[in-house]
Amino acid sequence: MRIGVSHRAERLSMVSTCQDRETVMRFQQGDVDAFDELARKYSPRVYNLGVRMCGSHEIAKDLMQETLISAFRGLDRFRGESKFSVWLFQIAKRNCITIRRKDRVSPDQLLPIEEFIPTDDERQTLQIADWRNTPVQELLNRELGERLEGAIAILPPDYRIVLLLRDAEGFTAEETAQILDLQVPAVKSRLHRARLAIRKQLHRYYRDGEHSHD
Repeated sequence: MRIGVSHRAERLSMVSTCQDRETVMRFQQGDVDAFDELARKYSPRVYNLGVRMCGSHEIAKDLMQETLISAFRGLDRFRGESKFSVWLFQIAKRNCITIRRKDRVSPDQLLPIEEFIPTDDERQTLQIADWRNTPVQELLNRELGERLEGAIAILPPDYRIVLLLRDAEGFTAEETAQILDLQVPAVKSRLHRARLAIRKQLHRYYRDGEHSHD
């Protein structure tokens, strides 16, 4: 089942990429309204990234608007060397950094670095509930979504954005590296550590829940 789902997701991604390429071409040939199709498709994704990275719906709206404006102004120069979605999220990432540097985002209640390294006792337990191959978005649709969102929110930004791009947005490690201007090994390392930290938080949640019923 996992393989079938994976192949279906790959096909859908290829179809989406072809559609984006055709829409961009129409825009570059003078059909300005074609950009509206891209905006409708991607504005919710950019907005969701903004909410999770900045912790504010108002700031997320600003991020979405600034990203779309920048994309509209620069789309004539887009040469298709990467997917449109990768190019757009590169813009969103730069705008997100700018917004955070303006001190419009309150300091994060971040996890200490120790939280990224499970203890020897926890390591085996965490492996039992290993969701390494499960996209975060699947879990967001279940009952522990609120707890998961909370665990994501306290990840350091550099780890959080990697997790979101890979597991929520579905970008490959290579595409994520391109968006964030990182090497692929760095992306894989941050993703692994972020997933470990979240598993540790969720393990504590279930453990405490079991104790509360004793």
